Amino acid sequence: MCTPTIALAAVAGVGTAAADRSAKMSQWRAQVAAVNRSNAMAKTKYLNDIQISEYKDKQKFNVFEAQLEAQARARENLQKLLEINQQEATRASVSNQLKLNEKVQEAQFEGQQKLAASIQAQGTVLASGMQAGQSMMLQLQDVERQLGFEQAAIDASLFNANQSFGMSEYGTRLSQYAADARAINSLPGGPLFSPEAEFQTIKPLKQSTPDKPSMLGSIMTGAIAGVTVGSGIGHASGTDTPWWRL
Repeated sequence: MCTPTIALAAVAGVGTAAADRSAKMSQWRAQVAAVNRSNAMAKTKYLNDIQISEYKDKQKFNVFEAQLEAQARARENLQKLLEINQQEATRASVSNQLKLNEKVQEAQFEGQQKLAASIQAQGTVLASGMQAGQSMMLQLQDVERQLGFEQAAIDASLFNANQSFGMSEYGTRLSQYAADARAINSLPGGPLFSPEAEFQTIKPLKQSTPDKPSMLGSIMTGAIAGVTVGSGIGHASGTDTPWWRL
């Protein structure tokens, strides 16, 4: 039959084992919950980081696409502006050429008139009945000299007209060059490089849950506690009888 001491030792051992087991299981559950919570938070952060990277990549692409479209429109507008500048330069050049042609025609007409007047003047001298001699020769030379002066004035007028035409042409081309340069310099700069993707989100390593504590440890703890209680009772009895027989 079971002695009272053994009964007390057994009760102490079972109680200690149960308490140890309960404490270890509580600690294990807390550790498992902490690991699961940490894994869940890491997974949530990983998914959020992926969405943020995708959003940033999309924004970069949209900005890049908008810059390309703006650059294309700017180049189209530049080409149109250069064409307008060319048309304006052509118009001004044609106007200058018309003015020069008008001056040339006026000079030619005036030259013909002067030549006709000179011929008429020579005819008048010859028909005047003046005897041929030095006086007639002088008068004829004077008519020719006068025609030469008038023709030189016409030629000088043509020379000035050509100079004026050249300067006008130079000014027209210079204005076109300046307008083209301003248009080209106002062209906005486009993107130099295509956008780079965000760094790949690193997938977190899943933490393993701790192993469930073994029953053997709690049983050993309870056994040690039971032996300790029984031994304590035996020493307290003051006899030489083994404690498990008391």
